[in-house]
Amino acid sequence: MNTEASRKLVLDYLAAQGRGDGATMAALLDDEVQWRPPAAAGLGSPTGRNEVLGAMGAAGAKFFDLSTMKSETKWIVADGDKVVVRQRNEAKAANGKPYSNEYVWVYVCRNGKIVEIEEHTDSQRFKEIVLS
Repeated sequence: MNTEASRKLVLDYLAAQGRGDGATMAALLDDEVQWRPPAAAGLGSPTGRNEVLGAMGAAGAKFFDLSTMKSETKWIVADGDKVVVRQRNEAKAANGKPYSNEYVWVYVCRNGKIVEIEEHTDSQRFKEIVLS
């Protein structure tokens, strides 16, 4: 995919995620999309649209009070089929502690769909706040 098409695809995905629009999120993911979350989350590497969306939803509900989740996109860099997004996420952790962390998401896009989502964050901070 070209740079602008990839950027638009990821921006559309992020907008749908922000609205809680699972149907649009699903439509933008490839049938065999792979999500690679940080190892500290203990989620493995879910593959396939339904498995990825299910794992994301389950992880979010397990670790956070989703009604308090706020994401701020700091910047986006796109090059061809790759898009890198820097975000700050804040929420109340499921254990009641306030959580704030920086994230970098790497998306790979092909044929009008997102085929890979790689998540990077401060895993130590995640463990200290969310898993303690």
